[in-house]
Amino acid sequence: MNFVRATFAILIVFSLLIVSRARSVSSEFPSPQSVTWETFEGLLDNSPFRRPLNLPGALVLTGVAEVDGRPVATMIDTQNGASIAVTTTPDEHDWKLIDLSEVDDIEIAVATLAIDGGEVIKVYYDEDRIREAVKKRDFANTSGSLVIAVRTGTFTLPHQIQQIDDHTKRGEAIGKLIEGGAFDESPFEAVDMALSQSHPQTRGPVLSAAFGRLGGGVGGVKYQAAVTRLNSLNKGRDRDFAINGLAHGLVGKDPDSALKWANSISNEGFRRVVVQNVTRRIKGR
Repeated sequence: MNFVRATFAILIVFSLLIVSRARSVSSEFPSPQSVTWETFEGLLDNSPFRRPLNLPGALVLTGVAEVDGRPVATMIDTQNGASIAVTTTPDEHDWKLIDLSEVDDIEIAVATLAIDGGEVIKVYYDEDRIREAVKKRDFANTSGSLVIAVRTGTFTLPHQIQQIDDHTKRGEAIGKLIEGGAFDESPFEAVDMALSQSHPQTRGPVLSAAFGRLGGGVGGVKYQAAVTRLNSLNKGRDRDFAINGLAHGLVGKDPDSALKWANSISNEGFRRVVVQNVTRRIKGR
């Protein structure tokens, strides 16, 4: 939606420039034709807001090789972790390799590409950026797998978490998994996963993490939907931990509701702690 708005803003500016120019030269040239949608067809079809604003900065060279006598450069898109291979033959995106220097040393190799529209860019090797891009890609893949696993009843916690014997620390580790966005595409699945934890000291922190994401509105979840799910829980420890998460999730967008929820926790000691924490966060903002 943002790129559409931005594109139309450009259209308006162009229109004003055309009208202004027409007025200044009206004594020399006939009146210009009316501006139509087709005037900007090229801009709309190839809008700069649909492409990475810094494409060269998004690509990192990962390897160079020669296949069937032709040079090949492989790279990774740091924005989404996608792997890309480019040769001297244009690919489906009309990208092609036009030069590959220092092929014997990947650390100083440079791949020069011609991309759609005729732009020429250079791509370099960067081990740290490759590592971060791979982590991002693997996390995205893992997140999707976790949601599917929960739905199908085949969910297995990562090996590192399975090795944690302390129930509270185990819950905190699973909570960090949720807070890291593992279930953001289907945030209610995180609640189901939390309730599948048999030990209360594990389940509590996980419920807080799950409802914290719901309170923050991840995945487009509406406030009332989050409240409805919370109200389905029985009163007691589970509900109190869920309220803790919801209250913290609401601090940024609805501090009054956050404080109201914090004060509704049934356990007096836990309520006092949560109210203090929520209040401190509200004042900090």
